[in-house]
Amino acid sequence: MASFTRFFVALAFCVSLFTVVTSSPAFGAKAGKTVSLPVAHNADLPRHGPTDYLRTLKKYKLKIPDGLQEVVDAHKATHRKAVDAEIGGSAPASSRDGDLLWITPVSIGEPPQELFLDLDTGSSDTWLFSTDTDKKGVAGQTLWDPSKSSTAHLVQNCSWSIIYGDFSTSEGICYRDTISFGNLSIANMTIESATEVSSMFTDSAYMSGLVGLAWPSIIQTVPPQKGLLDFLPQTLSQPVFTVDLRHNSSDGTFNFGYIDDSLHGDQVEYVDVDTTDGFWTVSHKGFSIGGSEIKYEFNEAREVIIDTGSTLFFAPDEAVSTYFDSVPGANYSYRDYGWVIPCNSTPPDFIYELGDAAGNTVTGSIPGAYFVYAHTSNELCYAGIQSLGSFSEMQGIFGDIFLKSGFAVFDIANRKFGMAPKLLNTNNNKREKKAGDEGRS
Repeated sequence: MASFTRFFVALAFCVSLFTVVTSSPAFGAKAGKTVSLPVAHNADLPRHGPTDYLRTLKKYKLKIPDGLQEVVDAHKATHRKAVDAEIGGSAPASSRDGDLLWITPVSIGEPPQELFLDLDTGSSDTWLFSTDTDKKGVAGQTLWDPSKSSTAHLVQNCSWSIIYGDFSTSEGICYRDTISFGNLSIANMTIESATEVSSMFTDSAYMSGLVGLAWPSIIQTVPPQKGLLDFLPQTLSQPVFTVDLRHNSSDGTFNFGYIDDSLHGDQVEYVDVDTTDGFWTVSHKGFSIGGSEIKYEFNEAREVIIDTGSTLFFAPDEAVSTYFDSVPGANYSYRDYGWVIPCNSTPPDFIYELGDAAGNTVTGSIPGAYFVYAHTSNELCYAGIQSLGSFSEMQGIFGDIFLKSGFAVFDIANRKFGMAPKLLNTNNNKREKKAGDEGRS
């Protein structure tokens, strides 16, 4: 395990506020478009921490612990039996069973065919379930039909294949067509049509594919095609998009081409992004734990990926173990392949510090309430903060639990990532935010 130092500071970090030492990048106005896309979180499936953990390991081709797949499969079988037993009745979704995956409406072709897709900063490929998809891989998804689009054109000799950590694959052929986000349309975008789909996506009936918002260097088409980030700087009024996800709510948005200052407090501040590996990678310098004046700093900053397509907050291993030392009743469950905490607990907030070589820093707090994530028993819950493991080559993946804690800006042209504070709902029992629900944590 990598070592890290700690030292005392006179004051603890301010919970749920961001402290920064740099100024916002300047954006020059130009002709272009803006669009705001609503997001929806799926509340039709119960949360299951090991499933979310497995999905992330598969996505990033990381080692999968022996037995984890069997645990996930057993959970799926139990859930199917419960659903079958409810046929003919109604089963209202619980709010605390939401926030598993954030999807947005996207239209493809002319006339437009609307699909709900996952906008994913952790991948570059834009691929869809379609009428080309093997029927065995389709389980309720809305399908794109290229034959019904007058602007769809097959790209000859173009294919794609994505191999996941369990050696399952999604693969298919390529078209060029118009992709539309609200009033924003991009012609001749490469649309990857799936012929085969990994079961990790088949199980998500509400999602019809992915829109890749990572850097085009990791696109999986042969020969290489342009990704969405190749088009956006020339299309948008400002070369940015923002992510505003809300806890247990579908009131959030992905906004393209502008920064809506009404969605955040204080100033958005930024750190540089390392795009060497094609991801939105930033440096995690250190952390603190709510209620403590101790600040921990890594001997060497940890490289972490900002990923809208991952659910959990995966922090560096030593940060996670230190955090759970402060949570009464927390323990690592070998049955659930992750940390569990008492469901009735009030975990402390996790305060993180991002930085870059220029000395810019962004410090923010993730409410502890977000870490009471998924029931594993009557008394214990799978935690929303986990580690990828001390032997993983990847240090951290900051997924949606992290992104819910602030207002995020992805600056494409300047290759920067920014955060600002916002009003937060920390109530785990409400399905949708109502007026007056939110307050600063």
